[in-house]
Amino acid sequence: MKTTTAATDASFLNRHPWIYVVLAFALLISAWSALITVAVKNSPEVIEVTRQR
Repeated sequence: MKTTTAATDASFLNRHPWIYVVLAFALLISAWSALITVAVKNSPEVIEVTRQR
């Protein structure tokens, strides 16, 4: 008869907690990419400033 322990019942993510860090960085990079893409597509019109004398 096989006995189970907490170590054998642990899930894959609980045995490799660094994966949470990698997923968090991937989420952060994708969020920044989305924000930058939206900002570039919706940039304001360029207004040329001339110097008056």
